[in-house]
Amino acid sequence: MPRIMIKGGVWRNTEDEILKAAVMKYGKNQWSRIASLLHRKSAKQCKARWYEWLDPSIKKTEWSREEEEKLLHLAKLMPTQWRTIAPIIGRTAAVFRALRISARQSCTER
Repeated sequence: MPRIMIKGGVWRNTEDEILKAAVMKYGKNQWSRIASLLHRKSAKQCKARWYEWLDPSIKKTEWSREEEEKLLHLAKLMPTQWRTIAPIIGRTAAVFRALRISARQSCTER
């Protein structure tokens, strides 16, 4: 039986740079083509890396009071719709998941 190669591992800086350049060259709809340039990564992994970490439209600064209030308001309206809320705030769904985990941990520590 042939061995199946599993792609993955920690993203290296060089892989991030290749991914950024490939997205600029091929756009955000050519994930299979982009993944062919990164032998350790799948199309799905490339797409996730771009949209969760590398996309320049993602805010990486401290949260403003306005953003926090907007997040709380939207979370009450759409408590499970993190992927819908994320672009409205300019953050990623992964950031929201991390915030939820952090909030749960701080509540259990009290």
